[in-house]
Amino acid sequence: MKREDLEKLGLTKEQIDSVCDLNNADMAPVRAELTKAQDDLKATQEKVAAQDGTIKELNKDLAQFKDADVSGLKQKIADLEKNVAEKEAQHKQEIADRDFNDLVKDAIVTAKGKNAKAITALLEIETLKASKNQREDIARAIKALTEAEDSKMLFGEKEPREVGKKDTIGNVGSAGGDGKTETLASALKDHYSKGDE
Repeated sequence: MKREDLEKLGLTKEQIDSVCDLNNADMAPVRAELTKAQDDLKATQEKVAAQDGTIKELNKDLAQFKDADVSGLKQKIADLEKNVAEKEAQHKQEIADRDFNDLVKDAIVTAKGKNAKAITALLEIETLKASKNQREDIARAIKALTEAEDSKMLFGEKEPREVGKKDTIGNVGSAGGDGKTETLASALKDHYSKGDE
């Protein structure tokens, strides 16, 4: 009810003020709830507007991929993962092979092997590679080769090479036995110069 309506009823100013004060007191909680509801509504509207913006952005992003072949992309990813796994396995195998070959070479040197290729050819390489104790098993296999009649000649001290003796064409050893080696041209020159004397 408005103030004018109360005046028409014949109420005094003091009575009207009292009624208005009572009315305001009664309406304060309602006004507070109304204000809170309006604030909540505004926050919800802002949240909905933000979500609408996000949805529009997502739809725009999705539009770029609408013609994309999803199954093809999945296959490419699977192929790449497989390729990476294969290369990693290959790299690990290369490292394992290198380490194994180093063990074999060291064992052959320790056993005073004369011909590493020949000795390696006599080893059961695949069995030794599969071994959990490669070092010990390689040493045992090489020891067996050093003791076997058909392979023990591959081990021991290497025979020294003769120094100063050459049998190549064009080189002739001097008859004096002084260890000097002369070329064919110088030998012929000496021969013919002696004939002139």
